Amino acid sequence: MADYFNAVERLEKFYGDIPEMEKAWIEDNIESLTDEQKGKFFKALTTSHEFKNGYPEISVMATVFKNVMNKAPKTYAWSICKECGCEYDYRLPCCPACYEKGLFCNVYAVKSSASKPAIIQYNKTYLNGGNGETTCFNCEHKEGSYCKNFGNLNWNCKREEFESCECKMCCSLAKRENQKLAGKEIKTSYAIPLKRG
Repeated sequence: MADYFNAVERLEKFYGDIPEMEKAWIEDNIESLTDEQKGKFFKALTTSHEFKNGYPEISVMATVFKNVMNKAPKTYAWSICKECGCEYDYRLPCCPACYEKGLFCNVYAVKSSASKPAIIQYNKTYLNGGNGETTCFNCEHKEGSYCKNFGNLNWNCKREEFESCECKMCCSLAKRENQKLAGKEIKTSYAIPLKRG
């Protein structure tokens, strides 16, 4: 089996510069494939979308992905506040822009797309932490601080990244809590006790 390059690099060697939105789609959908799957995708894409046609758009790559992998690529969904139009992570309990203005609004529409949206995301997706805990909603460093590896036990930041990170204290605490939970066996119960009278 051949050893393939990073998928973005491989496609840029064939098509030339690829715009950021298309690169993000490739990273989200293709990078996690095996080398063999990447090879099949690359061959199918370059056969159906030739170099002379310029870089392939997301819709073209998504069609090839579906044909080669026999499944649909990732789809993103997020919330749009009905009050102010702010676009934010669907896991947040209310609109962060309204909250910033002293309002609580959790009435929203849902939007979806094949490409990753530029939305407001927080590391802590809840509003009130209790026991004096600062949540992202009330943190002065919330602007652009979202990290997909927040609290991830299997991730270690580079030293310079960690030192400049405004979220390092909360991330370390989240890692400790996740470590405690990892040691416990959590049993999920689906039954509800009956009230007998």
